[in-house]
Amino acid sequence: MSGLPEARLRGRVGAAGGGSATAMGSTRLLDNRIDVVAAQAGRTAGLRVAIAIPCVVLMALNLGPGTAWPWALVFSFGEFWTWGACRAIRRPQPGLALRRLNFLGSNCAICATWCLFATLYWRAPSEALHLTGVAAFVAVMIHGQCFCYRSPIAFGLMSAPPAVLVIAEPLILGGFHGVPLVTVIATLIMAVFYIAVAALIQARSTQSLERAERDAVTSNRAKTAFLAMMSHELRTPMNGVLGMAHALRQTDLSPAQALQVQTLIGSGDGLMTILNDLLDISKIEAGKLDLEKRVFDLHELVGRVEDLWREVARERSVDLEVEVEVDTGVSRWLEGDPTRLRQIINNLVSNALKFSDGGAVHVGVGARPGPNDGLAKVEIRVADQGIGMSSDQQARLFQAFSQADASISRRFGGTGLGLAICRQLAHMMDGDILVTSKLGHGSVFTVTVALTVAEAPPEADGELAAPSIAELRVLVAEDNPVNQAVARAILEATGAVVSMANDGAEALERLRTHDFDVVLMDVHMPRMDGVEALRRLRAGEAGRPDIWVIAFTADAMSGDDARFLGIGFDAVQTKPIQPLALLTALADSQRSPRSAAAPCAASA
Repeated sequence: MSGLPEARLRGRVGAAGGGSATAMGSTRLLDNRIDVVAAQAGRTAGLRVAIAIPCVVLMALNLGPGTAWPWALVFSFGEFWTWGACRAIRRPQPGLALRRLNFLGSNCAICATWCLFATLYWRAPSEALHLTGVAAFVAVMIHGQCFCYRSPIAFGLMSAPPAVLVIAEPLILGGFHGVPLVTVIATLIMAVFYIAVAALIQARSTQSLERAERDAVTSNRAKTAFLAMMSHELRTPMNGVLGMAHALRQTDLSPAQALQVQTLIGSGDGLMTILNDLLDISKIEAGKLDLEKRVFDLHELVGRVEDLWREVARERSVDLEVEVEVDTGVSRWLEGDPTRLRQIINNLVSNALKFSDGGAVHVGVGARPGPNDGLAKVEIRVADQGIGMSSDQQARLFQAFSQADASISRRFGGTGLGLAICRQLAHMMDGDILVTSKLGHGSVFTVTVALTVAEAPPEADGELAAPSIAELRVLVAEDNPVNQAVARAILEATGAVVSMANDGAEALERLRTHDFDVVLMDVHMPRMDGVEALRRLRAGEAGRPDIWVIAFTADAMSGDDARFLGIGFDAVQTKPIQPLALLTALADSQRSPRSAAAPCAASA
């Protein structure tokens, strides 16, 4: 007796499982593949109407108006039903399964309409019209194979009725006997089978392409997340390395020690260049690299490039010749992205010096009136007397992660990203980059970009003294002891008064009890992060809500700066610390204090 309830229980579970499987099967058949078929049906409505019009005319000529016009009314009803069903599926409202069933009903109506068309021709007393009927049946099946293959149920409802009729009507009404009948039936079965197989192959190919597309999107997202994570993880220790090196350089050092520190900074900057190149190429591929628009002095920009590379050229026994020519009528002041323009010049000069061993490198920068008023055509020409390149090497030159020769990376280093980034930046500035080179005889790179001519800013007429940050009271909220030490060393060397907080909660507590001029706030901290601390500060929970708060972060992906500024930070400083940029931001906090009524975002 005890086994009976158990058996009944198993039976009920099995029945429930079967019902669940049936429900899952129904759900699978009524999935979003029907939505794709409906979208295609909506897009091809005009094509179906265009085909139906001459069909009605020919039907009237062959079968008479009394047959053609009723068929046209039936066709119009089916198309109107399909039009409404397609629109209903697109609307985001409950009852999607019922709306999909409604579309399948309209699909059946369209199929029945064209099967009726084919049957009417098949029953006509003419061999030519019989062929027309067979062609119409096949056309309906092909239509199902081309447009409904994504959904098995839609494909079955559109293709099964004509497949059955195209075989049944010759068999029942064709008047064929013996071998001719077998031949006709076998041929039609093979045709139906071929159309079904073609639909299956097309469905599998589409699924493979969609799966590959999903995998590519997932892979790209994973790559972006990996780059963001690696950028953050690398910038944090590099902040300690470069920050301490910059602080050490400000102390009394012997010439040998100064050279060692300079080598340390140069090597760290080289590593950061590689990291920034990886981030730049990722931003370019994602279409998220934006250009600034601000006024800059072309002469000053080129002068800084010359200062940067003069010592490197001397060490490599290369004569660095820099020339700037600005045509009459073109201001030396231009509007654009000076950082990216400097990046292009720096990369070209770096490559020219890297691949030169002696000789000279000539850098020519010219500005001429552009094709339109208000524009200047800036041409940058960098010529070297280095190893040069063959035509095959030049063809691969601007491909990301590619260098002219595999041995180049081993001999000279580099990632092969710099020139690819330069070309993309030139394109973004409505320009291009070209190269002429001959193996063993050097190379000439020519970059042209279009920039807006600008007026000299008022402060350009005289040098304004930078505000002193001596005695500036700075609160640094940072949980990493190394980063704390770096910030303290750099800021105290300039005379600032520095206090530390280990997280956002501690920062708020110190702001309640002490007066500060500016806060340097790490974004990611335990217990309370910088975003939450900023929100509470702006809400008036600690100290002055209008105090300047500078985001201090290792997040350097595209859009991060805009996101932090939108949250309510007044400026952003990325790790590793760049002393000049940090001191400039601190000076800006005194030059343009925040308004107490300035809007603030509540959350990230």
